[in-house]
Amino acid sequence: MPMQGNDLLWNALNDSNKSRARVYFEFFRAIERRYGRAVAIDICKEAIRSWGRGQAGGLDPHVPIDFADLTRSFVFAPDGGAMFRPRVDRCDEEGLDVQFEACPLKSAWLEAGMAEADVALFCEIASEADYGTLEAAGFSVNIETWKPSSKGCCSLKIRRG
Repeated sequence: MPMQGNDLLWNALNDSNKSRARVYFEFFRAIERRYGRAVAIDICKEAIRSWGRGQAGGLDPHVPIDFADLTRSFVFAPDGGAMFRPRVDRCDEEGLDVQFEACPLKSAWLEAGMAEADVALFCEIASEADYGTLEAAGFSVNIETWKPSSKGCCSLKIRRG
């Protein structure tokens, strides 16, 4: 049976995120070979946070602060939550706490056979995109990234900026 339009779109979006994971890895390894691991980590975090800042415009409608709308447009975007499977633990006028149960970037790194410690490092590096986006939009955020002993993926605590 051929895939339906929504399935095709979801697969394309998922594949795109996995491709982003591979790009992060390739840039990191190229920088690491030339300048060492610490410099590669710093450069990748800086670049990914900067890219995230460029995504903040999509959150303008939620500024000054609208955590309920942020939940709909950020947490459950772009596919209603199917890809990242968010669990909202708190959403009120003071803040938003969300646990992501899945992540296509993490999946891509694990599927590539990366060691769990390296996957944890790349989750930390990739979280800079969310820091950049949310902070540039005027929010304060604390992200606990995936570790080999944890379940699911990242946990975000988003507050007023």
